[in-house]
Order: sequence, then C-alpha cells, then structure tokens
Amino acid sequence: MAKRQKLTLQQKRRVAKSQRKKLQDIPVDDNDLGPGIEGIVVSRFGEQADVAEPSGQVHRVYLRQNLGSCVSGDRIIFRLGKDGGVIEAIEERRSELTRPTPHSGIKTIVANIDRIFIVVAPFPDYSSTILDRYLVACELAGIPTQIVFNKQDLITPEQHDFFTQQIQLYQSIGYTVHTVSAKSDLGVEELKQQMLGHESILVGQSGVGKSSLINKILPSSQIATGEVSENSRLGTHTTTASRVYFFDSGHIIDSPGVREFGLTHMEADQIIYGFRDLLPFAAECKFRNCRHLNEKGCAIAQAVETKAVSKQRLSNYQSIINSIATS
Repeated sequence: MAKRQKLTLQQKRRVAKSQRKKLQDIPVDDNDLGPGIEGIVVSRFGEQADVAEPSGQVHRVYLRQNLGSCVSGDRIIFRLGKDGGVIEAIEERRSELTRPTPHSGIKTIVANIDRIFIVVAPFPDYSSTILDRYLVACELAGIPTQIVFNKQDLITPEQHDFFTQQIQLYQSIGYTVHTVSAKSDLGVEELKQQMLGHESILVGQSGVGKSSLINKILPSSQIATGEVSENSRLGTHTTTASRVYFFDSGHIIDSPGVREFGLTHMEADQIIYGFRDLLPFAAECKFRNCRHLNEKGCAIAQAVETKAVSKQRLSNYQSIINSIATS
C-alpha cells in the first residue's frame, strides 16, 4: 500500500482554519449541544476520545467525521450535551512526533509536546540502535530530548562498565542523561523536576518501565504495569493507548511501548541530521553525495578511526540507512 502523504505546514493551517470556520457555522443549540469549550485530548479510543476542559474535568466525547488525525496532546474545541459531546475542531499543532505503520503510512504519536524522555533499561535487553532511532525522530521533529537509563537496580557487576560507557557516550554528545530506578526511587525526584512546567512524553520499548516511573512521579495515576518475560526478554504492551497525566503545571504523556521503532517514513538523506555528533564531519567528506557507508574519502569514517566520533553511532546510522533502502 502506498504511504500516506504527510501534510505540509501550510496544508495543516488550511485544515485548522476550515475546522474553526466549521465550528462558527454550526448553531450553538444544534443537537442540544452547548457552546464550544477549549480543551486537550487526554486519550484516543477509535471514534471517541477523553478530553479535559481547563478545570481538569474529563469527558468521553465523539469525533466529527473528516476531522483528521486526533491524538493525545491535541488542543481542541469540543461541545457537550445531555447525551455526551463531540470534538468540533483541532487547533494547529506546535509539534508532533511520528512513526511509520505497516498499513497506514505515517502515524502521529503525540502532539504539542516540548520535551521527550526516551526510557531505556538493561532488561528487556538494551538496544542502542532503538535508542538512536528515537533520537533521530526527536532531532528531526525539533523537540528537546533527554535519555532515562531506568532499572539501575538490575545492572549486574558484569554490566556496570558497559552501561557507564553508554551513559558517558550520550552525555558527551550533549544529551542530558538520567540514571534512575523506579523500584528504589533512585533519581526519580530529579527526573520529576525536569518535567514540571513542561508538556512531556515518555517513549521507549515495552517493559522499560515508563508507566512505573509515572506511577512514582504521580502516585495518583495508578497505571497498570506488566512484567518482562524471562524467556523472550521482551516487555508486554500493558499501555495500549497514549494518555495525558496532569501536573499542577504541565503534563506527562505515557505512550505504548514498542519492540522496534522504524524510520522508513523518512528520506535517507534526512537521517544524518538526526545524528548531531556525525553531522559536522559530513560536510568534510570528499564527495558531496557520500552516504557514509563504505565510500572513499568519508570524513565520518576517518573521524571514527581517530576516535573523534563513536563507532557505535556510525554503525547505528548505517543500520538505519540500510533499513530505509530495503523497505
């Protein structure tokens, strides 16, 4: 199936303007619905969504047909009546995080966030490739990102040096890295302080402890959590839909876990812009069309030899490029 074309910013603005005009054209007393209320989408369930009004009260409402994509974090206009309510319009998004899907092309995961926390852990098995895929998506979305190494209590003495090296690597690139444990509360308060006053999302593989961290940060959330399989070493998809949890100021969005995070909806020549440490060397390559795979005169490959950049990061970049080429 052909990929769904992504709307340009200008097209999105036209859609938002059309939706606002549509709202103005609908009589207030249509179907016993009240006046328009500004709100935020808390969670989406098919043709329905939970929405919160400014007071914090949550309502289950329907979506108007042809409204388009509607996700957690969307600012919306909705109306309420005696038999429920309906979302009438979606405001223009300030930001969005997307990923490809097997059948529908590009899927927006969340909207209007200003901070992303990528959660990784030693169990289920840590993957720097998946971490770098998330980082590329976040960099290209232009959203500030921090990394959370959770489940520090599960790191064995044999793993200690490896994870210390991983933490130092990403810190050297310029990312803020948190070492935490939802089980022992290590680093949880410091992580919470980074979220206050922001509209954030936790992303990562299934089983890395995103929901457990939110339960620690916001005990009232009471999110269901699951165990990681000892046999498959994979997490279970306990969280099935993204959901907003409110602070006194700002909010956190818990997102469903993934076992892979693809970037096949992106063009290969975009990917280098998601590697902030490799990008400066790319301009020094001998050939302008260098893909930084096996070409002669590749400045990034030379930088790896001199240890100016990490071999791991170049290898992960090449893995992403190859996955796009074969998709």
